[in-house]
Amino acid sequence: MAALQKIRSRGVLLVSIIALALFLFVAGDLFRGLESLFQQSSQQIGEVNGKSVSIQDYQKMVDDLQTYYEIVQQKSSFSEDELNRIKDEAWQTYVQSQLIQNQCEELGLAVSDNEISDVVKSGYSQMLQVPMFMNQQTNRYDYAMVNTFLTEYKKLKDAGSQVPEAYEKIYKYYLFAQRQIRDQLLTQKYQALLSQSFLSNKVEAKLAFDSRADESDLLLAAIPASSVKDDAVTVTDEDIKAKYNEDKEKYLQLIETRDIKIVDIQVVASDADKKAAEDEMADAAAKLTAATTNTAAGNAARQAASLIPYSDVYKTKDAFPNMISSTLDSVAVGTVTKPAFDVMTNTYYTYKLLGKATQPDSVLFRQIGVIGKDEADIAKKADSIMTALSSGAQFKDLAKKYNQTGDSTWIATSQYGNAALDADNTLYINTLYGMSAGENKKLKLENGSTIILQVMKTANPVTKYNVAAVVKELKFSDETYNKEYNKFSSFVAENTTLEQIEANAPKNGYTVRPIEDVTVAAHNIANIRATRDALKWVFDGAKVGNVSQLYECGNNDHLLLVALTGINPAGYRSMDKLKDALTDEIKMEKKVAQIYEKAKNTKSMAEAKKIADVVVDTVKHVSFSAPTFIAATSSSEPLVSAVAAKTAKGAFANAIKGKNGVYFFQVLDKTKTSEKFDEKAEQSSLAMTNFRNASSAIINALYLKANVKDNRYKFF
Repeated sequence: MAALQKIRSRGVLLVSIIALALFLFVAGDLFRGLESLFQQSSQQIGEVNGKSVSIQDYQKMVDDLQTYYEIVQQKSSFSEDELNRIKDEAWQTYVQSQLIQNQCEELGLAVSDNEISDVVKSGYSQMLQVPMFMNQQTNRYDYAMVNTFLTEYKKLKDAGSQVPEAYEKIYKYYLFAQRQIRDQLLTQKYQALLSQSFLSNKVEAKLAFDSRADESDLLLAAIPASSVKDDAVTVTDEDIKAKYNEDKEKYLQLIETRDIKIVDIQVVASDADKKAAEDEMADAAAKLTAATTNTAAGNAARQAASLIPYSDVYKTKDAFPNMISSTLDSVAVGTVTKPAFDVMTNTYYTYKLLGKATQPDSVLFRQIGVIGKDEADIAKKADSIMTALSSGAQFKDLAKKYNQTGDSTWIATSQYGNAALDADNTLYINTLYGMSAGENKKLKLENGSTIILQVMKTANPVTKYNVAAVVKELKFSDETYNKEYNKFSSFVAENTTLEQIEANAPKNGYTVRPIEDVTVAAHNIANIRATRDALKWVFDGAKVGNVSQLYECGNNDHLLLVALTGINPAGYRSMDKLKDALTDEIKMEKKVAQIYEKAKNTKSMAEAKKIADVVVDTVKHVSFSAPTFIAATSSSEPLVSAVAAKTAKGAFANAIKGKNGVYFFQVLDKTKTSEKFDEKAEQSSLAMTNFRNASSAIINALYLKANVKDNRYKFF
């Protein structure tokens, strides 16, 4: 009883403890759930129609598309710019696919597996026109090859065997191609449905044809708006507001953009750096001069860490930079050129011409690799093969005897022109290019291998050069970089606001540069490499007026400071943002109106020619279907085309208010093109043109509705 009473007396405390424990238990799950959601959110690179895209899914899209280009372009690596284009294409393809899929679901449009199968069997898709699916004899798509591959792949999988990496790559590409084909077919169905909403008729067809076929030759007089001085017209705020409202739909932007100002310092070599580079090049030139053999000259180039690898073979001019190739024919063999600097490549260079010869550019050859149990056995077999060839034996028969195909292959100079060749490859190439058509030769390489070579044909004899070149990029030293960094760092520390930066930058030799409409889709700022951190700052939390930290970027040669000056949300651009452009447009209109008022009563070309600042010219083949380009005002004027179409031969057209001037003309001649009117074809063409013109507007509307979010800049 005493124990029970004790519990009762402390009941409130116990209940509180239990409640707290339960809360902590539940809260722990809640916090873990929130943490999981946060981690998932932090891995999202974008969103379309409320559907999130993870970084993993996007990376797979990029990898698949990169594989496609590797296969199509037959290359294994891409430049940074090429990779950026692939990333953009992968994202844009995904967004458009999602926009259309969303619409097709509502419309009940779909693509069946049978439809995809039909395309795969027929090859009717660019995704299937890849080398691995092509018949080598016909050079055309061959479904039998695809089917054979799929059968072999399935057998390996079913047997639990190790599938070769090349097979896995092809199979992954095949699955990717199927997904792309499905998207393509769905898009085609959607477009076909939309296209049926755009029609034409007989009247429109005839008018469109006549507007293209009827042409006029004009004697034209133009008074450029530029002949009126700027201070002769005034633009008020009311003018700007009226113009903005009149053309407001032109100023709709689909995505948010941001305006920034930057100070970008590119570190360059100092005078001391240049002097050190010149001394180094002088030393390299001296060593090339002292070299008495090709090997010694090559060693001198290698010791100087030349950007051009030396190999003791003859190459065509294409193997060398332009500043070297352009002078090769004017230099005597044995000459070492004076060290020079090439501004275009930012390199110092000197070279020694070791030899010049005429050689075939290409050689068709075949070979047999001699295999034996030891060196003596290999030598014996090699001699036996050479004897048999001398006695008339067929090369292919001998190759087959040694379990080789003996197939022929071409080698071209371009294949080794930019390569750094080892001793064996150098010997191999020099041997091949030193042989005549029909000649056989035994070649023993330094690695112990023995090869029997036969040259079957040589082609395209060209002049080639053996050159030991020292080419070195002019770089700044660490001392130079540190000096620039310390100077700019001090400037940044002392000028913390945009106002201070703009006021003091010129005094320190810096330039503040404005950049408008930066988007999240940008891969860098001002085309400077490695500026992703600066981009993230611009879009992640920076407020108008904020100044960033100092960024080290580029190829470790740029120092960057960024200030956010404006945020332009998706929607209609503000009138203030467009004020300067609107002012210029209104000025042009007022200048044209002013000229028109003075010249509108002109009665003939004779009078028009007497007007001040007039420019007279002949303009031919003017049709209603296209704006007339007027050289005197550097503008295309659709109103001139429209009036010309309705003006009779010999008649005079009085003052026409164009975009960039006032015009008068007399019709010299009226002609028709030789094109024949085809009513059905014209109607079909007009309907398709109307559809194409509307398609972009439709996609833009879907884009806005989908609330697309692109956060790739945070990760890529």
